[in-house]
Amino acid sequence: MSTNRELLFKYRKEGISDAVIYFALEECNGFDHLLLSQNLDKDIKDENRFVDAMNHYINGEMIEYVFNKAYFLSKHFYVDNNVLIPRQETEQLVLNSAKLIREMFGDKPIKIADVCTGSGAIGISIADVFKNNKVVLTDISNEALSVAKKNGEGLNNVSYLQGDMLEPLIKNDEKLDVILCNPPYIEDIKTIDEKTWKQEPHLALIAMPCTLFYEKVLKDFRRIMNEKYLLAFEIGEDMEEALTKLVKQYCEDAEFYFEKDMYDKTRFLYIKSANSYTNN
Repeated sequence: MSTNRELLFKYRKEGISDAVIYFALEECNGFDHLLLSQNLDKDIKDENRFVDAMNHYINGEMIEYVFNKAYFLSKHFYVDNNVLIPRQETEQLVLNSAKLIREMFGDKPIKIADVCTGSGAIGISIADVFKNNKVVLTDISNEALSVAKKNGEGLNNVSYLQGDMLEPLIKNDEKLDVILCNPPYIEDIKTIDEKTWKQEPHLALIAMPCTLFYEKVLKDFRRIMNEKYLLAFEIGEDMEEALTKLVKQYCEDAEFYFEKDMYDKTRFLYIKSANSYTNN
């Protein structure tokens, strides 16, 4: 039996990042990061599982899919090949949106939708923050929606609708105050790394043109939004010019701005009704 530290050094020498090794060690010990750090010199609880997981990773499988688990805002989410693995940049979208929601709506009960929800990481994280508000999660993929439902178990303020973009919300006569959306936006397949292309769902990655799904939302959002609204999107880093044209075309009376992510890349678009900060 090997100690956790011995396994850390062994696989570090093979060029595997500490983040991946620690992830696997934590899972195979049943530890959080702090507890693992305190037990590095103790024997691993399940070395066979750890070695098997590392072999899967070395052979190209993403570590989150190996364990069917991804961390997002300090919570774990079930993931499989039907959904994208949630990224750090998307955590920033949730945090920024939560701040805007508080500024715009205060304690007023509102309804929020997470469109293209995938694993549900965005919508479920928001529902966990705003427990008194209703949150609707939508996705065109039934398989993805099943993953979201698994992650949303126990949250009474979350519901689920299957369909393309805003269509299920329109059909359900929803009236919303906030839409959060991280849609597919990659137009050039050559820009996708091999691991992502082989393992993550193409349906959640590809858009031709890259603005396709943003335009679908912007064309129809007024059919389901209340007078005072917030739209928050994750976007591709080179889409600011194209999206500015779309916003000006469909949202003439709205305020909008872009924000950069932690890597200094333009990653978020926020659109707010002109009366965003009035008391209504």
